[in-house]
Amino acid sequence: MYTGCDLNTCDKDMDFLTAATGEKYVLAGRNSRVDTNIATASSVIGGILGTIEAIEGSMDISELTFTVQGCGKVGSTVAKELLRLGAKKVQTCDLRAGAAEIDGCTPIKDWKTTQCDFLVPCANSLAITEEVATNFPNGLKYCVGATNSPFANAKANSIFNERGVMHIPESISSAGAILADSVEWYDINLYQTVEPSLMYGWIRDISRSKTSELVLHCEKDPASVDSNLKKVIPAREGDPVGKDFPDWIQENSLHTDTLIVGGGLAGTATAFALGQKGLDSVLVEQGQSLAPETASSVGDSRMYRKMYSSEFFSKMQSKALDRWGDVERISGETLLQENGLLFYGEDTGETVEGSVLGAKEVMDNLNLPHTFYATGDEIADAYPALAGCRGKPYSGVCEETAGHIRATKACKAMVKAAGENCNLKVNTKIVSLETDNEDGKVVAVTEGGETIIANKAVIACGPWTNSVLESAKLPKLNLEIWRVQWAHYEVDADVAASIPQAFHFRKESNIDGGLYYVFPSTATESVKTNKNGMAHVKVGVDFPTGDALDGMESFNYEGSEEVLELIDEWVKEHIPGVGKRIDSFCHPYTMTKDSYFVMDKVTPNVALFSGGSGRAFKFGPLLGDCMVSLLTGEEAPVDMAPFSMTREGVTV
Repeated sequence: MYTGCDLNTCDKDMDFLTAATGEKYVLAGRNSRVDTNIATASSVIGGILGTIEAIEGSMDISELTFTVQGCGKVGSTVAKELLRLGAKKVQTCDLRAGAAEIDGCTPIKDWKTTQCDFLVPCANSLAITEEVATNFPNGLKYCVGATNSPFANAKANSIFNERGVMHIPESISSAGAILADSVEWYDINLYQTVEPSLMYGWIRDISRSKTSELVLHCEKDPASVDSNLKKVIPAREGDPVGKDFPDWIQENSLHTDTLIVGGGLAGTATAFALGQKGLDSVLVEQGQSLAPETASSVGDSRMYRKMYSSEFFSKMQSKALDRWGDVERISGETLLQENGLLFYGEDTGETVEGSVLGAKEVMDNLNLPHTFYATGDEIADAYPALAGCRGKPYSGVCEETAGHIRATKACKAMVKAAGENCNLKVNTKIVSLETDNEDGKVVAVTEGGETIIANKAVIACGPWTNSVLESAKLPKLNLEIWRVQWAHYEVDADVAASIPQAFHFRKESNIDGGLYYVFPSTATESVKTNKNGMAHVKVGVDFPTGDALDGMESFNYEGSEEVLELIDEWVKEHIPGVGKRIDSFCHPYTMTKDSYFVMDKVTPNVALFSGGSGRAFKFGPLLGDCMVSLLTGEEAPVDMAPFSMTREGVTV
């Protein structure tokens, strides 16, 4: 007979039992990074997924509302994971009101009277009484949780059965810690050294498959669950189930040429460039889609232009435009729209975006077509919507062949163009990354318990760069995270037609960094048109809100009202025909001290892109070519020296 940890036990209890039995017969879950609470939560999640897989034919939970009753260590983990998996709504309830306050969840006062599709009991036993089972709000379909003996008696269980509520017994749904104990019993060394996410993934997989098998055995009839349970529960004789764990790890390992961490601009561009060479990749993105809302590659619009104060970047843009054409041709998607770009404003000197006079000089030197405006009056005459320029000491330069790139669509198109060479995994977080294995392989473990084994890796995860480098025991970089804000404004369609894509330079003043931009209504496709038929323009700033950050832990996506007021004032002054602000956004920009990207090899088998500094998107597929050149040793399409991670101010 063996014993182990359970509800209301602690390390002190396990130490006592271990000593009392001569270090025998106690599976204490000690001396390992495996958390038995997370193990239990993993079996609950597996039970949830197996239930809907068997009944609804998929594991999509996006249309389901869950109530997690009990938000201790297990319940809170389940609630967070349901959110990560895309649940429509996760309601949380606990006797301690504060415990139910989980980011993204909806705390409720009474779980017994609140409607849901899926009840997840994770509290003390016997809570579902006959009265609760009878009066629980209509619409409940499933009951799967961690609670031992959730029903007060057999009658309460039968009431749920009669109501058609599919309940999975806790011998399956709450078996996670016992399954972990099985590995501890069979191979203590493996238990104490394994990457925990592998254990959790194995537990989830067993629970999911056993649950699905049970539901199908009982022909989806809740009343037949108990009578069919023995058909899916293994006999006590024979080897422990933990013996299968090493084989499961091998079976759930994915092999590829290149692992790409990050599904934004640089990651998707690398996947495209690898695909062009017939090289396979696995692209892992922790968000729920490519170019996720939480990162910086999302949206309708990014500027492309040859109008730089640097000839180097102007020439890079010319090469990049050719490669954008390849992406459009291969993917069949229209990504670039030519609508011109006006630089205008004061003589600010050089900024992160260049300057008016610096851009004019490069356009002259490279013989690129452009129009120069010597005064604010000339700008206002050419662009009536920019009436705020009249009488100002401004100059301006316009590149008619510039335009905007459909940002989110472009990231998706590059993966589409990579074709079967790219295995995309969204909603997948890397929790372990080993780059120094003796065989030269890169080995990553995902939060879901999958192992990815690659010949090479590319780290392209923007503001999360240093956290990934740190987890891989690689040197961190001197990066800053800026919070950068923008918004959409209503505008009459007739006025909108005369608003150019423009970038305004003015001198800094206190929190006003002086750099403002506007995208025309043709670059705001995702904004739904109001019933009144108003168009929309996008207006934003190219300076940070508040102090720069060194990571994403304290990033505030709400932004600052003070900066939004600056944007409102700028709109009133410069494009007075524009109406009210209808929304606002704040996204992270990963910055280097000199505003040049980092594209370099960290180790012989790992390349890195970071520090896009708000200016990388326009170069898209060309950056992918650069990254692949680092991996293959082929000649890069541009001089890579300016992007070295060993340059001054970059390496910590």
